[in-house]
Amino acid sequence: MDYIHIREKQLTWQDKIGWAESLRSVGVPSCRIVLNGSGLSPQNDIYGGVHWGQEALRKYNSNNDVMSNMKRLRLGVSVHSIEEAKIAEERGADYLFFGHVYVTNSKRGLEPRGLYALDKVCRGVSIPVIAIGGIEPRNIDAIRSAGAQGVAVISNVWSSDSPDRAAASLRQAIVATGSLSR
Repeated sequence: MDYIHIREKQLTWQDKIGWAESLRSVGVPSCRIVLNGSGLSPQNDIYGGVHWGQEALRKYNSNNDVMSNMKRLRLGVSVHSIEEAKIAEERGADYLFFGHVYVTNSKRGLEPRGLYALDKVCRGVSIPVIAIGGIEPRNIDAIRSAGAQGVAVISNVWSSDSPDRAAASLRQAIVATGSLSR
């Protein structure tokens, strides 16, 4: 894995910092930890960046002091359409999470956006797009063909009886298809 995103929405920002510090204490490099949410603190610059949802992106605009302070942090934004992708890119996002691409337990009952929409977003922006939602080893090649430069995985690893084997299977599929990020 290239990054660990601390995404638990029910946690406070301080709780997320606590989780990050726990990861650091067991040897996870700070630069590989990304905090999801719009909380900001002087500690943020020791981590690999922050990742925002659409609410946080709407809260700040490119003229805001917060956005200029973000220039030194890696900023990711979750998007669900080409329109959201273009706005996020214009406002300074360094990368995008696009999804959910496939059916996933994380979004029960919601129709996946699919490969066509992923392809449209990948072609419509100049920053890296990371596919999320229902990612499994068997669909890595299709995701790569659609233009995604990486994948983000939740359920495939966390719901597995053997998370380490699930992560290894994903890595093997990625290596077999070329140069996707993880």
